[in-house]
Amino acid sequence: MEIEQLASQNPWWSNKDSIKKDDKVKKVLETKEKIQYSLSDENQVLIGPRQLGKTTALKYDIYKKIILEDKDPSSIMYYSFDTVRDFEVIKDVLNTFVTDENKKYIYLDEVSFVNEWQRAVKQFLDIEKSKNVVLYITGSSSINLKKELMPGRKIKFLEFLPLSFRDFLLSFGSEPLKRFIKNNRAEDFRNALNIAHELLTYFNEISKWFNIYIKTGGYPDAIFDYLGKGRISDDIYDTHWNAFISDISRDNKSVEIATAIIYGIVESYSSKINLSNIARMQGIKSHVTVREYLETFDNLFISKSIFPNADKKYVFRKERKVYFNDPFLYNLFAKKINLLDRNSESKIVEGILFNHLYRFINKNKTITEPKTSIGFYSGKREVDFVINNFGFEVKWQNEVNKTDFPNIELKNKILLSKKTLEIENTNGVTILPLPLFISIL
Repeated sequence: MEIEQLASQNPWWSNKDSIKKDDKVKKVLETKEKIQYSLSDENQVLIGPRQLGKTTALKYDIYKKIILEDKDPSSIMYYSFDTVRDFEVIKDVLNTFVTDENKKYIYLDEVSFVNEWQRAVKQFLDIEKSKNVVLYITGSSSINLKKELMPGRKIKFLEFLPLSFRDFLLSFGSEPLKRFIKNNRAEDFRNALNIAHELLTYFNEISKWFNIYIKTGGYPDAIFDYLGKGRISDDIYDTHWNAFISDISRDNKSVEIATAIIYGIVESYSSKINLSNIARMQGIKSHVTVREYLETFDNLFISKSIFPNADKKYVFRKERKVYFNDPFLYNLFAKKINLLDRNSESKIVEGILFNHLYRFINKNKTITEPKTSIGFYSGKREVDFVINNFGFEVKWQNEVNKTDFPNIELKNKILLSKKTLEIENTNGVTILPLPLFISIL
C-alpha cells in the first residue's frame, strides 16, 4: 500500500490542527452537553451497532492524544474499512505504517465485515514490532466475531452500546444529579432499591429526561437532534434505516424477509410471539427462517429474545418475547413500517427495563463469557421479568398499588411505576418509579 493512501485519512501527519476540523470532532467540541468518550491504553475491539458513535469515539480519542496530550501526530494512524472486504488490506495498512518498534496508536474502523479480519490482526500481534502498538478496532456485527476470538492474544473484546439511562443522565443531567449518580452505582438489585429511594429529591428532573429518553434512546445523533429541535428529523431515521438495510444485505440476508419480521416484532411488542404465526402471516416459508433472522438481529445488536421461566429453567421451545436493544430502534422501525401506535409508550418502557436489567446483570462480563438470561412467568398471570428470586413488573400508569403485582411466589417483588413509591409492604411488594430505579443500574 502506498503511504499516500494512508495519509489521505490522516491529515494531522502534515498539520496537527487538522484534527480539530474533523466533522465528528467538531460536533463533540461544539456541543454544550458532551457525551464522554474514553478509551483505555490497551488493545481493544469495540463491537456495537452502526451509527452509534464508534467512529466519533475514535476520532475524539485522536484529538485528545494530539491536542490535549501533545503526542506525536505521526505516531497515530486511522483507517476506515467500511467498503473493504479483503483482509490483505488490513495487513497492508499495518505493515506500511508500522516499520519500527516506536510507540504507535492505530485505529482500525469498521472491520467486522472484512473477511477473516481476525487473521490479519492475529498475525500482526504475533510479531515483535507490535509490542509498542496500541490497537483500537471497531465493528458493527458480532457475526464474524464469534468465529474467532483470538485466544492467547493481548486484546480485549468489548461491547460499545447505546447510552443507558444512567449514562444519559451523566451526560445531560444537572451537576448535583450527576454527582449523586456517579457516586452511587448499584452493586446488586437490593442495593439499587435502597439507592433509588434517595433519588426522590431529583424525581422531577429525572422524569423530564426519561420522557426524552423514551423517544431518543441512547443514540447520540437522535439525542442531540431532539435537544436542538424538539423532535427527531426524518434524516436521522433515514440514516439508521439505511444502516439496518446495509447490514442485513452484508450478511447475505433478504431485506424483504427482515422487514417482514421487524413488522411482526413491532406488531406484538412486549407480548409473546409465535415464530410459526409470524412466518405464516408475513408469507415466510418456515419458522426456522424467522428464528435465523432473529439470531442475525441479535448479532447486529438490534434485538434480543426472552423465554418463559418454568421451575427455574428457561423453556426455549415455547413462545418468546422480543425486545429491541434501545427505545430509539422501536421508534425507528415503527415509523418506517408505518405501525406508529399512540399507546406504545408503556411497551417501549417495558423494553427499556429489559435492556437495563440485562446489561446490569451482565455488566462485568466480556463478550467471550456466557450471559445471564432473563425470563418471564407465563400463565394465568404473567410477570414481565424474572431473575433468580427477583420478579419485576412494569405498570406505566399514574396510580399503582400492590395488587398490580401478580400473586406468584417470589421472594422479591418489584413493581415499577410511573410515579408511585411504596416501600416493601406485607405482601413483599416494593413499588418504585421506574426512572429512579434504572438511573443507578
